Amino acid sequence: MASVRHSSTDENSEREYQTIDRLIEDNLFRELSEFVAIQTYRGGALSEDQVVNHLGQIRDSLTAQVEEFNLGQKVHKLELFEWKQPVGHEYWLFGFRLGSGAHKIAVCCHLDTVPPGDDSSWSPFELVREQRDYMGKASQDFYVGRGSIDDKGPAVVAFNVLKAVARKYDGSDKLDATTVEVIFDTSEETDMAMPHYLQAVPEDNPDFGIIFDASWSVRAEKGIERPKFTVARNSGSGVGMWIDQFNTPEGPSNQIPEFAKAVIRGDSAAELAVLVESVDVMYAEYSFDDPDYHRAEMTVDFDVASRSLTLQTAVAGAQHGSAPQENRSSGANPVVSLANFLAGLVDQGKLASNEIGEMCRFLAWGWGTKVFGEHHPELLLRDDEVFETGNGTTYAATRLYTRPDLVQMELDIRYAIGHHSHPWDGSEGMLKGESSIFSEVFSQLTVDFNASASHPVAMETSTAAPPDIRLPENESFSTVADAYMRVMGEPTPARAIGGGTDAKGHNTLIAAGALFTDELGPPINFHGINEGAPVEDLKNGARIIYRLFVDQIEGR
Repeated sequence: MASVRHSSTDENSEREYQTIDRLIEDNLFRELSEFVAIQTYRGGALSEDQVVNHLGQIRDSLTAQVEEFNLGQKVHKLELFEWKQPVGHEYWLFGFRLGSGAHKIAVCCHLDTVPPGDDSSWSPFELVREQRDYMGKASQDFYVGRGSIDDKGPAVVAFNVLKAVARKYDGSDKLDATTVEVIFDTSEETDMAMPHYLQAVPEDNPDFGIIFDASWSVRAEKGIERPKFTVARNSGSGVGMWIDQFNTPEGPSNQIPEFAKAVIRGDSAAELAVLVESVDVMYAEYSFDDPDYHRAEMTVDFDVASRSLTLQTAVAGAQHGSAPQENRSSGANPVVSLANFLAGLVDQGKLASNEIGEMCRFLAWGWGTKVFGEHHPELLLRDDEVFETGNGTTYAATRLYTRPDLVQMELDIRYAIGHHSHPWDGSEGMLKGESSIFSEVFSQLTVDFNASASHPVAMETSTAAPPDIRLPENESFSTVADAYMRVMGEPTPARAIGGGTDAKGHNTLIAAGALFTDELGPPINFHGINEGAPVEDLKNGARIIYRLFVDQIEGR
């Protein structure tokens, strides 16, 4: 594993970075603490009105800071701007700009987060300092809290870079030619306001922009597909013992859940008691599709009075739905472990076949514990020259719910070129055509499964975004690469990732930073429990963005 990177600068450059270094040192923890404490997640306990109100609190706090900051500016002051487009609910973003020139440069972050999860091991809305081993070096500073790295920490960094640039160029006529913006999306985790803004007001599109919500630096993003598989519930409870409930916490499909829980009921408490005595050993000895598979930790609870046996599995490792291969290599997906095990009990006749059991069987038959589609390669396995072997189409089973009328499973799919409806012609941007081929793929997959299923599986699927590719010679990517080299003293990586960012479809925008790694699991825990931001990454990222802004203003 690579060592921690530190910026490589000469004495003159060190003096140039003093202002931004001081602002980050003085403000990052305090400002981030305030914003982490303001809960801005969707897909959980908060209503949409609460989320919007909380996001408004952050906007008001930033505006108050700007008003105070502007008292020290002689000529060029920071200005608030907002954009809203009501479509059922509002697409909304806001930001601050400096200067009035035709050449527009921007950094975009987002202030919404994924839900905090239900885990007593952390206090998600209270920012804390911790020491964690990171990138081969022990005891690195981390700020831990929901949104610390995705994406409130980077947002605080970008805001302070804008202030540093405003101080440097106050009164300079160079701001007559350039406008500098920091933009805050308020719904990136769900439906992304930024693409709607760019489409609605093309005259305000940046000539160069950074999406500060990934890692240094991204040249390609996979497509995103969001299928739902369902089995209608129309039979009785069953005979003997059966799966009565299988649920994950409510949440977004791009987050591997913190747990999965199944309730098994039976006609006979004595029969259930026998299963209770053996289920731990059965799970420990269960033959998954890979002898090296890391099964999730499982707890067992038996209520004799209600004749109910509860099995609960817990997540381990990376929780971002875009990187299930990372979770599988060193962690465990609780949905995958529990569903595969229960499918085996149904197949062995230990549990009666019903709709929930059939959904477990479908997951085990379709994917098993694998994340690249290895069980049905002709339909599911794809990689190519951009998204190479080991980084092709991925499948993360992230949500499974038992409703009164149906059982529903949701997957987060990040797909390579071969799963799109149109081939790549070698050009930049999103692949032509708006849809993938997964409607046909899953139609065939469910037909094949249903041929021998006791309860048929239905499906619906939608494409959220096609793959988006930048060529190595892309002007914006080259600009980022140059600034990265000047600050870090080494070439930037050119990553092809599964994560979807606000850069999609706009070739002048590059997803870059804040991380200097593409590993999303511990100690970072992107989208996960104990989410942490490596402070050194944020500090170095501040220098790179400062370098980008200054070079653009200077016309370099």
